[in-house]
Amino acid sequence: MKKFINFFVVIIFCLVSLIYYACHPTYLPDNDSQLQNFLRFINYTYLKAKTDPFCNTELPTSDVAIDVVIPVIEKDAVTLLLTIESIRANILQPIKNIYFIAPESTLLRKIAIEKNCVFVLEDGVLPVFSKNAQRKGWIKQQYLKLNSDTVVTCEHFLIIDADTLLIRPQIFVTKDKSVLNILHDYWFKRKQMVKIALGFNKFHNLDFTSHHMLFSKTKLKALKQHLQNIHGKSWQDALDSLEIPEGSFSEYELYGNFVAQHFENEVELVLGYNVIFPRDGLSNIKKATDYLCNKYKSLTTHSFLTIEGMTG
Repeated sequence: MKKFINFFVVIIFCLVSLIYYACHPTYLPDNDSQLQNFLRFINYTYLKAKTDPFCNTELPTSDVAIDVVIPVIEKDAVTLLLTIESIRANILQPIKNIYFIAPESTLLRKIAIEKNCVFVLEDGVLPVFSKNAQRKGWIKQQYLKLNSDTVVTCEHFLIIDADTLLIRPQIFVTKDKSVLNILHDYWFKRKQMVKIALGFNKFHNLDFTSHHMLFSKTKLKALKQHLQNIHGKSWQDALDSLEIPEGSFSEYELYGNFVAQHFENEVELVLGYNVIFPRDGLSNIKKATDYLCNKYKSLTTHSFLTIEGMTG
């Protein structure tokens, strides 16, 4: 009996040690591997098992006011309306302002007025680079998000993509902690990007690219100062001078990894539970969200996603 108890204690100790190891930053290997996948599985299982203090059936409201920032272009105007509606319906804390960061657009300005939002011209938000080249597309949006602290008035602000809807009641920050949503998707090259940019050796074996993220002005300022300190130039020039393929660059991954390690006690890592949805299925979005909200917290409908493409 004593031997059995000792064996059981050893097994429990090993399991706890394995979970602890899997759920904390570890050295980034040269390549992703089956071991990394296994450790990720343990980490995801742990996050799935614990209560999400920011989104659950007994969720309290939060009195911490936030701003919301939505980078948007005209092709996402139809989803923008749904995004705004979902924000106001599902965020259980005060929202001071909802900002659109966009190129000049009569349509988007009209929506901003109708929905009581603030239109901000993107040219005034994009940081100034020493090499005055024009930034376009995906990479431009990421720089806009990282410089959104120059627009908002609240300490905390949620940046959400214009094609993403919140489909379950949730909060993003309390007086003590803010949330970092984790997705099951994992892109190893994004971790390599963060290693080059931040000079980190250890990383959470998770993906922070969740289509929306709660930012803090203070923490974002610390990130920018860190980039300036290790590269000897402004944060935007530091990022712009790195040899990082565009597809590997992620503002959410950059901020998430930095905050998770430098402000560990001030953030909570939880599963994001995001689901993709075909853009041409928006006519049925109400029925879809009523069903999907039982499992998911947010829904993303990229312009290139179609019912045929997802099913066939």
